[in-house]
Amino acid sequence: MRIALSLSAAAAAALLTLGNAAAATAVAPAHDGGDVIWGTVVSGPDLNVRDQPNTSASIVATLPYGSQDRVACATWGTRVNGDPSWYWLVGVRGWVSAAYVDTGGRHVPSCSSHDPCPQWRDCHEACGGSDHN
Repeated sequence: MRIALSLSAAAAAALLTLGNAAAATAVAPAHDGGDVIWGTVVSGPDLNVRDQPNTSASIVATLPYGSQDRVACATWGTRVNGDPSWYWLVGVRGWVSAAYVDTGGRHVPSCSSHDPCPQWRDCHEACGGSDHN
């Protein structure tokens, strides 16, 4: 009986350890990945993802508070809470205001060198959109 109880306690401890390791692994992608920048939604209940970096653009998706996506680059758009920066999110393939996404202090490169939507940027700049007011 004592051996069975010891084995059960050891199995429970192993499961707890494995469970904690799995939980730590689930969070790890937000902090690992070398050049990959992960953004966490800090606006709630849902953050609107748009097809252009402005608040008048069509909503293509929403992300719940606390969700994460890969941030590819940043550009200027409509100011939100005084912040003109917008991030391109790789997974949802859309733009979100940087005012609502935490990148953990990581520098996000400009979309001018890696633009996910060059057709929009070219039109925006040609139409005088570089003012960013």
